[in-house]
Amino acid sequence: MSHDNYSENMLIKAAWYYYKEDLTQNEIADLLSLSRTKVVRLLERAREAGIVQFQIKGHGLNCLAIEKEFKEVFSLQDAFIIPTPLNQNKLSNSLSKAAAQYLVNNLQQNDLLGLGWGKAVSRTIDYLSIEPDSNVSVVTLTGGVNYYLHNRRFQDGGMEQFEEIHVIPAPFLASTEEMAESFLSEPSIKEILDLARLSKYMIVGIGGIYPDATIIQEEKMTLNELTFIKQQNAVGDILGQFFDRKGRVLELPHHKRLIGISLSSLKEMNQVIGVAGGEKKAEAIYGALKGKYIHTMITDEATAVSLLKMEVNDENGIHSSI
Repeated sequence: MSHDNYSENMLIKAAWYYYKEDLTQNEIADLLSLSRTKVVRLLERAREAGIVQFQIKGHGLNCLAIEKEFKEVFSLQDAFIIPTPLNQNKLSNSLSKAAAQYLVNNLQQNDLLGLGWGKAVSRTIDYLSIEPDSNVSVVTLTGGVNYYLHNRRFQDGGMEQFEEIHVIPAPFLASTEEMAESFLSEPSIKEILDLARLSKYMIVGIGGIYPDATIIQEEKMTLNELTFIKQQNAVGDILGQFFDRKGRVLELPHHKRLIGISLSSLKEMNQVIGVAGGEKKAEAIYGALKGKYIHTMITDEATAVSLLKMEVNDENGIHSSI
């Protein structure tokens, strides 16, 4: 890493921790192994250099130097990698703030935004603040999300800021395969699924396989079902569709009961934004990247480093779960 890259990296890290994570200058000094005086100077330079405005931005939103390598290794169009929060419990919120910032910097007049389901996406909408006259509309990528859209519709910002809201009027998972076919043949549902495929950007979470996964918490699946899926070598899911470490979609009975956009459709898009991070989700994110379902990844530095190590190990024939 050149001295210039290193310096900008430190500026961005100090600014992110101070303005986004609310750490004190002393905490940042300890975290970055710097003196408090040096941290004060970094924050002053960040303001002077225009890195700190109403948003924190690097060149073209390349927040950390690791992004270039990450994009190249996983053949991504873009990546937004944030400094890992000192408190791991804040990671999900921090990533949603980053996703909201990324969307603000990229959404244009009259764009259509496709929304996956789950905490990462709903929190991103909470933090999103777009211009009132931007006429951005949203469309859901699966059924079963009406409850969280409705809850956010009347908050400041949130769903209220969108020009139009198109919701698939169906459950996330139909009770039978026949019921799913019936839903999918409904003109109103087909129309919204067709519209969803026209989204300029799609934002999705990546689910891991562990007892407190969102898919379990939201009662879209039982722990027994998830245990069965794990036994089929699943590492994670996007929109309720599970894949293995190499990104191959598994043949699972419940996949035929899902109401939503398929992973094969996501693969054909060119602006699918994945938001996820943390040690528990490393293999899930890795599988999603290997399956090429994600074109822009928003994650944190520690997770990105883990994913790069996993790729090196796979290339060398060493299977390692990080």
